[in-house]
Amino acid sequence: MREEIVRLMDLQQVDRRLQELEQKLSTIAGRVDQLREQTQTSQAELQKLAEEDQQASALRKKTEKELAEGEARIRNKRMRLNLVRTDKELQALTHEVDALKETNQRLESELLTMMETVEPRAARIKELGETIAKGRSQLSAAEKEIAAEVENLRSSIAREKRERDRLAREIDRPLLQRYETIFSRRGGVAVTLAKDGTCMGCRRRLPPQFYNEILRGQYQTVPSCPACQRILIAEPPSPEPA
Repeated sequence: MREEIVRLMDLQQVDRRLQELEQKLSTIAGRVDQLREQTQTSQAELQKLAEEDQQASALRKKTEKELAEGEARIRNKRMRLNLVRTDKELQALTHEVDALKETNQRLESELLTMMETVEPRAARIKELGETIAKGRSQLSAAEKEIAAEVENLRSSIAREKRERDRLAREIDRPLLQRYETIFSRRGGVAVTLAKDGTCMGCRRRLPPQFYNEILRGQYQTVPSCPACQRILIAEPPSPEPA
């Protein structure tokens, strides 16, 4: 029975190395993904601003055209004022001129508001362009830099998985399943030492008789800590100081 527990400890060492390797691989991939996501976010904002700038430019040209046409109509109406013969015609033309002036004032105000947004938007578009160029450069460099590291990690993971498969084949299936369940629930520590009457996994004291049975190897089933359920293997008691 102890031999099976020793094999479980060997398996645990492999599983913990696998965890570390896979975490490193995930961290590396995460750095690249973060750079890629930042670039994509900047690209999306740039595209939106470019579309807004195009629409604003078209609207600005339309407003400028309407303003120029309004000015031309005002001039035409003023020329006609000199030709009117009755007060009624004069009042009608004056009203039309005032209405055109009011419309032009509104258009001038709208045009001024549009022009106030041009410079900040242009500055942001320039800034985003530079950010995207820098981000793409960093992404390309990061991808090249980590390519070899990623390949080495993947090779190491594949090697450790082969070793794990070899060890797992030597362990009774129900015991293996029990180990895997505890490993996943107890932070990657399924098998631990029983030392000086204590479970080294949870640091709880073990019942004295139970601990002595573990030390002597006098158990018919795989011993587990009553508190944390980790599988226990004995370590001889520490020598008494002289």
